Amino acid sequence: MIACKERPPITEDKFVQIYANLVSAPDSISVDSLMFADYKQKVFSNYGFSEKNYEQTVKFYNQTPEKWEEFFRKVIKYIESTNDSSKSEI
Repeated sequence: MIACKERPPITEDKFVQIYANLVSAPDSISVDSLMFADYKQKVFSNYGFSEKNYEQTVKFYNQTPEKWEEFFRKVIKYIESTNDSSKSEI
């Protein structure tokens, strides 16, 4: 438990990417709970983490709620940067 307080199982950079992928799920997936559950597992697997690792990382951030503010700024920046790159490829 002490290690969890020091650092989460998922690095912040990867956590930003995973979270961004989850919140950016296509509407057709996000409204179907079974499809979203499968999608989540694929996202976790693609990054080499489990849902348990994800939940432990969320708990780590919940221990210091002010960390969420900076985290969400990074998620927004990441989503904007990936949207910008996809627009330039069109």
